[in-house]
This record gives sequence, C-alpha cells and structure tokens, in this order.
Amino acid sequence: MKPAAKTSQKQLFLPLKGVPRGKAAREHGGEDQAKAHRRKTARPFDPARPLHITMRSRVAVDEGSMLNPKHVKIIKGIVYAAATRHGVVIQRYVCVGNHLHLLLQTKSRRMHTARPALRAFLRQTAGLIARVMTGAKKGAPATAHTKGTGQRKFWDHLAWSRIVTWGKDLCGIFKYFEKNRADSYDILACWGWHATGDWADGGFMKQGFA
Repeated sequence: MKPAAKTSQKQLFLPLKGVPRGKAAREHGGEDQAKAHRRKTARPFDPARPLHITMRSRVAVDEGSMLNPKHVKIIKGIVYAAATRHGVVIQRYVCVGNHLHLLLQTKSRRMHTARPALRAFLRQTAGLIARVMTGAKKGAPATAHTKGTGQRKFWDHLAWSRIVTWGKDLCGIFKYFEKNRADSYDILACWGWHATGDWADGGFMKQGFA
C-alpha cells in the first residue's frame, strides 16, 4: 500500500494592523510620498512587527554632519532618551552622517497606545535633533544655511518608515544595518573622528528581537 501523498502547506500571513486590508504598501514618508502629497495619510504601523525608520538631511554634511564629534553623542542621547520616555525599544541604531537609520518596536502591542507612543517619539526626536544641529531655540523654525540656496529646513521630508515582516525580511534588514554601520565607520575614518565610533551605532551586540 502506497503512503499517502504529503500535502503542501501554505504559510499563513496575518493582516497588518496599521494597513487597510488588501493594501500592499507598508511604507510612509520620504521623498516619494512628499511628491505624491500623501503626508496626511496615516502611517502604516503594526505594534507586533518591527518598524524601519529613516530620517534624512541634505544639509548635514561635512562639518555639519551628524557624525561630527560635537553632535554625534548628543544625537544618540536624544534618540534613546525619547525612546525611554515614550515606551519605544531601539533594536538597531546607525548614524550615517546625513541620515539616521532606526529599527524599533513599541513596548505596547495595543494599537490605541502604541501609535500615539510612536508619534510622540518621532516628533520629539526630529524636533530636538533639528534644534541641536541648527542652534534654533524652542518655538523657532529649525533651519540651516546652505550655499546657494540660503535657509532651508533641517530635515528633507517626513521620516520614512516601513513595516518589517519576520523571517527573511528581518534578516535582510539586519544586513542592511551592518552595511550602513560600515559606511558610518568609513566616514569617521575619513574625517579622523575615530573616537566617536561608539556613538554612531547601537544595538548590534544584542541577540534576538523583542
């Protein structure tokens, strides 16, 4: 008697809590969505999954880089202090001079508390870093002077984010952060800022993912 044929099982994909059913997009913010005038749409977000955040500034170059020893320690402190205050866990952190990469999750898995926590974290982080980098006072617009274009906002666009799924996607993100970590150290070496290396990244020695 022949053994029963094995039936293939398809992997079950649970719907993303922060994204309407049937919608494939998990991204929000950045240059592309700024051009599409989609700032007012809700940021796709799932408290049960990691979120990759990128915050970019074209004016943070050369001596005005976020890797400059005058800024790098303060910036990392701002990010981690805001995370502690608002219940956010930073799993990976890399400063690459003109942009920051964060991989994070909220401690709360309840949408009604997790989304406000994420929103408050992003608002505080972006605002304080811009003030540090431009010297702006509280309540004043954080603008930086650039050659040929005069004054412009410190951050290029609304922070970009993407929901990261478990498994292969998350492994790919880990490798991507490692690559950016190497780029960060290359920039530090180029400018002779070796002593600031410990403040340019974070989270790489932790095992697993909360």
